[in-house]
Amino acid sequence: MKTTTRIALCLLLLAVAMHGVSAQSVSECAPTGTANALAPWYCSQINQATAQVWAKWEPIGFIAVTLAFLIATIILMIGMAFKNERLRDFGTGELYEATATALIVIFFMMLSAILFGIIPAFITGPVNPYNTSLSYINSTINSTQTAIKSMYNVILVDSYYGSITLNVSFGPESSAAQTAVSSLSTVINPLANQIVQFFIIPAQVLSSLLLDGLLALSAEFYMILFFMYIAIPVFLIPGIIFRAILPLRSIGGMLIAVALSFYFIMPMLFSVAFYFTNTGVIQSINAASASITANSQGTQSQTNAVSPTSPLVTDVTALQSTMGAYFLSILFYPALILAITYYSMEVLADFIGGVAKRTGKMGLV
Repeated sequence: MKTTTRIALCLLLLAVAMHGVSAQSVSECAPTGTANALAPWYCSQINQATAQVWAKWEPIGFIAVTLAFLIATIILMIGMAFKNERLRDFGTGELYEATATALIVIFFMMLSAILFGIIPAFITGPVNPYNTSLSYINSTINSTQTAIKSMYNVILVDSYYGSITLNVSFGPESSAAQTAVSSLSTVINPLANQIVQFFIIPAQVLSSLLLDGLLALSAEFYMILFFMYIAIPVFLIPGIIFRAILPLRSIGGMLIAVALSFYFIMPMLFSVAFYFTNTGVIQSINAASASITANSQGTQSQTNAVSPTSPLVTDVTALQSTMGAYFLSILFYPALILAITYYSMEVLADFIGGVAKRTGKMGLV
């Protein structure tokens, strides 16, 4: 009787799964729903997009859940028929595993509402994690490109005028004449050495650092986009299918963990980090770039770069002062976010792929 009750409860959960996904998603985004109250943007943007993607793969998820219940029931029935306690307990454990898979299918949209809408709403307000993180990275990329371009234009002009020299050949024996010509070249372009020392070299070093930052930002941008599009069809759905097959359960748990970590956790952490760091860094870079452009018009690109207190030199110094916060936001925080995401993936993979072990320890099997 106890085993029959377990089967009935598990099958009831399966029946709920067959019609519960869209219902709980609608309830979260209903006029009185929690997600609609705290994060209305979620219900008008991400909820619809996620629901459309999930709807394409939802039947496969249900088939996988049904297969898992079917296999577990067959094993349980065989154990009951042959009065094999060990096989019956194994079949009961498989029922719990199938139930866990069904719960993933049932509550996927609710999990999306909680992680995308409700949790960020308490931290950053009604902010779209994907929109916030991608918009910030794109804005930082544009600001970085503008800064590099503004410095490169000045370097190009100053290097051109600084390269103009006068060479007159008097023959190999006329060393005195060569010395005179060298002195004459210095007189023709007396500011070249100062411009190279005070502006060109620091600007070249800074441009190289900004190019490295540009590569890091581009990698982060496309990584977020990559998992936004492939997490559900490439990781979550195959993970649910593999989890229904006993020999592939650990692989399925890993795939589901990858989907949940990189589809939910990573963009949420990016949005929180960038929400608190984006304003100051981007404003500082834009202000320095605008000042460099304004101070490099015409002959000012030479006259404003000849001393430590010249406008272009101080503009580069101001831009250098923002590099600490700049690399903190594009290297340190992303590295920390990836570490947290990877740790979350390991924890979820161990939990989702090892439910049977835990249920056995709790005395459920």
